[in-house]
Amino acid sequence: MLTHFNKTSKFNNKYNMKKFKNLLITLLIYFLYHPNIANAKLLSFQSEYDISLAKIDSPRVPGKTYVDKASGYLLIDWINNCDESWVTTQRMMTRFINSYGVGTVSEINYSLNEMSDGNKMEFVLEVKEDAEVVERHYGKAERKESLNIKFEQTDKEYNFSKDVIFPHKFLEDVLDNLESGKKLIVRNVYEGTIPDKYFNISVFFTDEVVSVDKKKLDKGIKNKFRKVRMAYYQDKVQTPIFEQTLHLNNQGIASFFRYDYPDYSLELNLKKVSLNPLDCKNR
Repeated sequence: MLTHFNKTSKFNNKYNMKKFKNLLITLLIYFLYHPNIANAKLLSFQSEYDISLAKIDSPRVPGKTYVDKASGYLLIDWINNCDESWVTTQRMMTRFINSYGVGTVSEINYSLNEMSDGNKMEFVLEVKEDAEVVERHYGKAERKESLNIKFEQTDKEYNFSKDVIFPHKFLEDVLDNLESGKKLIVRNVYEGTIPDKYFNISVFFTDEVVSVDKKKLDKGIKNKFRKVRMAYYQDKVQTPIFEQTLHLNNQGIASFFRYDYPDYSLELNLKKVSLNPLDCKNR
């Protein structure tokens, strides 16, 4: 997905905000997983990531506008609602400065409640640019004979094949294959950032394993993160919208993300993560 800039003003809202909705919500995929996955322990946690512009080797074309600087943060609260559902709230704040010195601030707030059986979810998305709300959605999705999606602010409904799954089921599949020796899986995933579309995601597993400074991790979080690559497609187009690299442990926690777009790349590095379980015994 391309980013387009106005040479005399801010970034192009339509393409810029659509891209960073995708970036934020695809992160959601890696924080939802099933409690019965082998070797995985159900965790509730809070995490924080620092956002920065990544280095790329491709040369710049004279007269074209590029991203010169990017900075910000991603905050995630992820809660296992006593095995009834998975609840998350996320906030992503990113400041961009282009090669003309023009800056913009993008803010995305997202919350999700996905039932533990993977058949229903409710979600709320709010997108702001320079403190102005440019998009807001309240959605419900349910998987029966097909996947049905409804939005409160519109009468439109969308239906997809039942093989389109939610983020929770997708990560379950990723974790099931993380250490299986399999090199590739492909899944169709709906998460709600684009009302009438879903992602076709190719997942490539590598043998590379990394660790992070243990001071960033609470006790009980495994410091063994496997490098995974993913390519996101839509509308049966052969070229991916974007590509992603992440470092993922078998508890569903990522210590690093890199998002590669045609014109630039972003990196998200874990700053800290802490456990935050609910007291389900006294409910």
